Amino acid sequence: MRALIAGCNGLLGQNLLATAPDHIVPLGIARHPQPLRPDLLPPQSCHARDIAEPATWRFVADELKPDVIINAAAFTDVDGCERDPAACGRINRDAVAAMAATGIPLVQLSTDYVFDGAAGPYAEDDPVNPLSVYGRVKLESEPVALSGSPRSLVVRTMWVWGEARTPGGGAKKSFTDFVRETLAAGQPVRAVTDQYGHPTDAADLARALWALLAHGCSGVYHAAGAERVNRLEWARAVARRYGLDASLIRPLTTPELGLPAARPLRSGLRCDKLARDTGFTLRGLTEQLAERPAAP
Repeated sequence: MRALIAGCNGLLGQNLLATAPDHIVPLGIARHPQPLRPDLLPPQSCHARDIAEPATWRFVADELKPDVIINAAAFTDVDGCERDPAACGRINRDAVAAMAATGIPLVQLSTDYVFDGAAGPYAEDDPVNPLSVYGRVKLESEPVALSGSPRSLVVRTMWVWGEARTPGGGAKKSFTDFVRETLAAGQPVRAVTDQYGHPTDAADLARALWALLAHGCSGVYHAAGAERVNRLEWARAVARRYGLDASLIRPLTTPELGLPAARPLRSGLRCDKLARDTGFTLRGLTEQLAERPAAP
């Protein structure tokens, strides 16, 4: 199967390449002209294109002819989306419409931000009520993504972290990396106590997407890590894993941060449907951290 990964150089994109089953022939769309994982994606299979340009998707449909498009590209800066709703709409909704218009089955990544966070965790059919521009636009993208093919998927996830490369040859920084490196330097870390959710390993999320495709699933699914924690608990789990000083972690609340975009506070995603239809369950935070190298 020929799988076109939009955003192949991002965190999820790289993990999709790393976990792809043997029968998958990967293709990539990225802003960077070369794949950051040339060991997994041949340079000739990576195309430097703007996902928001309709010409990109005419090229994909006419020249590349993939069997499926996985959209791992997005404008995920929630506060940036609040400041620039036009850019958010262009990348997170209008680009999805151009992908769907090809008629090629599409896997669109969505978010727990489609919910208001008043009473999570949420199942796929629970009422939606986004609080931010990012959440509203992502919600608008969902029916658009499903409109192109009866085999298309929308997969909501949250708090994705993991390992990936950067154009400079380094590693992308996640919340776990930030906490570990800051505590290792003897510096304080601020972590909120009122945001609840599921830390999700990017490799596990990638495996969930491949499982959904392998089982011929369509429609809306949730895919997130098995443990529900708040950000303070996440930071303390990192400190325990690496033997660092948890007393440097300073609790605070989301209102104290004064962020432009509202967050769904008591959030979370129920993944029973994913487990029922594919047999796949994502790991919890404890297991995710356990496989990381012990040295800070």
